[in-house]
Amino acid sequence: MDNNEINNNEKALETKENKSYFSYNMRITIYVVLFLISFISCLVAAKYSFEYNDALEVDYSENQNIDYKVYLKENEFYEEEYLGKNMLYVASLIDRIDVNLNYDFKIAKEINLDYEYKIVGNLVIKDSNNQKTFFTKEYVLKEPNKGKINKDEFNINENVEIDYGYYNSLANSFKTQFGVDTTSYLEVALVINKDSSKDIVPINDTSNVMISIPLSEKAIDIKFQSQDASIIRKAVADKKLEFNSAVFIVEVVLLIISVILIKRIIELLSLLSTKKSKYDSYLEKILKEFDRLIVETTTGINENKSHVIYVHKFEELLDVRDTLKVPIMYYNIVKHQKCYFYVKNNNDVYLLKLKASDMELDNDK
Repeated sequence: MDNNEINNNEKALETKENKSYFSYNMRITIYVVLFLISFISCLVAAKYSFEYNDALEVDYSENQNIDYKVYLKENEFYEEEYLGKNMLYVASLIDRIDVNLNYDFKIAKEINLDYEYKIVGNLVIKDSNNQKTFFTKEYVLKEPNKGKINKDEFNINENVEIDYGYYNSLANSFKTQFGVDTTSYLEVALVINKDSSKDIVPINDTSNVMISIPLSEKAIDIKFQSQDASIIRKAVADKKLEFNSAVFIVEVVLLIISVILIKRIIELLSLLSTKKSKYDSYLEKILKEFDRLIVETTTGINENKSHVIYVHKFEELLDVRDTLKVPIMYYNIVKHQKCYFYVKNNNDVYLLKLKASDMELDNDK
């Protein structure tokens, strides 16, 4: 092995030995700061893992509007193609009825609300005397449609065409076939389901915009089951405590980190007890047994300007001293934490580094 290779190996060993070292006080400070950060963050997370919502009252309005046109079959009496609402109509002249159903929702604050609506026709056949129901059947006139808002209003405006002859023939057929005296009608309704469960404002209800079209009659008077109107309602949210699971998980993690850090702080503080550490005991033993061979110095060595040869045991340093017949120098760097023992021979320095942290690691293994 040539001199260059030897020097390279020694430099690599020197780099390993000169790795960053944190003193006892520095480690205590770092652990305390980290503990305070994690513990305070844990307390903040605990505050926000449970949210307390105050009671809330919010007014909202529902505006309903119904319009319809009664289209006529060709006849010698009416020149109009259709008749407007609020008239009396001859059933045999009716071709179809076009119904417009309008619903408008407004609330006093912006809200996250899901809604679903459909238009249904409910055929009802009852006994004329006691009004008990013989038969009922629901027809979906417009398939369900979903929507959502994150503002303070929405509007539904739908038109549906009613084949009056179809439903009227069903009612007449029932009356003729069974020979009973009946009262029949078709309820046409816009059904709106509202749900604000994703919002603090509690709205979960169903609204109906509805008219009733008589069947199996010679003349009919279409009736409004829900009048054109503006209905004022109130949404009331009670005081409640809400749990945030994501923030709670962060809180638990921070609490675990805080416990680990405080445990480490306690372990370090225990080193200050009257019981000597392994480092202090070992150092005291060396200084006592080899006092005549050791000289304490207040100056260290310049490892960059010397040819440093590292040794790992004090016995190896004794062998060097016996060979060279020079004293062993003792330099205390950090009390109770780190010191150097070395033998100097011209530019060569035989160096033993003692560190309490290394001895603690040996105890943990």
